[in-house]
Amino acid sequence: GGIEMPKENRVFFVPKKGAVQSEIRITFPVKIQPGQSDEMSAKLMNSILGGGVFSGRLMQNLREDKAYTYGCRSSLSSDEVIGEFSTSGSFRNEVTDSAIVQIMMEIEGMVNNEITDEEIYRAKKSMAGSFVRSLESPSTIAYLALRRIKYKLPADYYKTYLQRLEKITKEELKA
Repeated sequence: GGIEMPKENRVFFVPKKGAVQSEIRITFPVKIQPGQSDEMSAKLMNSILGGGVFSGRLMQNLREDKAYTYGCRSSLSSDEVIGEFSTSGSFRNEVTDSAIVQIMMEIEGMVNNEITDEEIYRAKKSMAGSFVRSLESPSTIAYLALRRIKYKLPADYYKTYLQRLEKITKEELKA
């Protein structure tokens, strides 16, 4: 309870005189809490869509295929109250409407289109590499320890991160 989920899409235009690009943000609240059983598979799905991987579907479509932008990414965050899914990018003004259509198509495509083994492999390697690199920073280690305590995660939650990531199946991604 507490948070009312949107029932329909809404578009907000914020005109800025002289802008040479359109900043597009598509966001949606998601009911995903830290440590939830499907949090990691949801984040892997987001990585395939556009979570910082150059080979993500958003980059391949909007940058490589259509040349609408230098970059379009997505993010997914969990929170004890309500998480957030978001996409963002800067686009040439004349393709603003087309870019929105393509982004929405890619989001819906995560459910409607096949996720390939190659996409899963690349996204898992990217997430594993990012996780291992993040452990080089003392501030990240402190953040993870604090997060583990705050959300009452199992003591081995981060020690088993790579093993849990590797075990995620295509079926779990589709769910």
